[in-house]
Amino acid sequence: MVILLTRTLPPGLREELDAIVPGARVVSEADLEADPSLVGRIEVCYAHLPSGLWDKATSLRWFQSSWAGMERLLAISEARHHPAVFTNARIHAAPISEHLWGMLLSLVRNLPLARDLQRRRRWDHEACEAGLSILQGKTLCVVGLGEIGSRCARIGRAFGMRVVGIRRDSSPHPDADEVVGPAERHRAFAAADVVMVVLPATDATRAFVGRAEFAAMRGSVFLNAGRCSTVDTDALVAALSSGAVRAAGLDVTDPEPLPRRHPLWRMPNVLITPHCAGKHAEYEERAARVFLDNLRRYTAGKPLEHVVNKEEGY
Repeated sequence: MVILLTRTLPPGLREELDAIVPGARVVSEADLEADPSLVGRIEVCYAHLPSGLWDKATSLRWFQSSWAGMERLLAISEARHHPAVFTNARIHAAPISEHLWGMLLSLVRNLPLARDLQRRRRWDHEACEAGLSILQGKTLCVVGLGEIGSRCARIGRAFGMRVVGIRRDSSPHPDADEVVGPAERHRAFAAADVVMVVLPATDATRAFVGRAEFAAMRGSVFLNAGRCSTVDTDALVAALSSGAVRAAGLDVTDPEPLPRRHPLWRMPNVLITPHCAGKHAEYEERAARVFLDNLRRYTAGKPLEHVVNKEEGY
């Protein structure tokens, strides 16, 4: 078996790979450059295959991504139509949900303002208390009840919030008090005090939250840590200006990176992070372990976990 590794495995895990597939030939991108004929012998690839090699990777049977989002890869026609099975690394529920809730708590408890006052050594009760709110008893709308959204919903319940989920399948969900389909999103937004968007980038989710959706909101706190294409940025700016959206926490923006003169930078009720919600110190090890766990399944002839539907995009 020839395995292409385009990412160095964390310490100790290369030995684990060798134990799973004794005698496998593990090659790198440098090896492919030295011997281009190797491309046609690759059977397994982790975590990246250069875009120009998909047509040449005729023996590739399984590709394991180190990320969850697959839209950039599937935008490459040769990759999208390759017969290999694609799997992704669904390890983002904990960091992204923690990031979203950290942003939300910062916004509803005026922590960015408190930090600014601290830097100026100002003890200002009146400024910090203006607009303070609590989450208990409020309604949270989670847009996208996958692994990340489900964890966000569980955390919302722990805060004593009512949780409404939006997903294609509107059947009951254990972490939500109510689940509605996309066609009912305006009603869900109108009832929500907090809206969290954790949608993947697909044709069906493009501009899922636009002018009509923001118009349905009533002073909600809006957060997005899914994909930038799911939200109409101009409509968000207008909603923040009108008060339809009280505040926003954004880990993704359209475009990325956000231009220096973009109005979102200057809005005091907006908290922006540079698409880093999914990252943490243990990320590379966790992603590699997903690969190794699937490699055990692959060599044993068992079904792989986290198989990507290339047509759906996730």
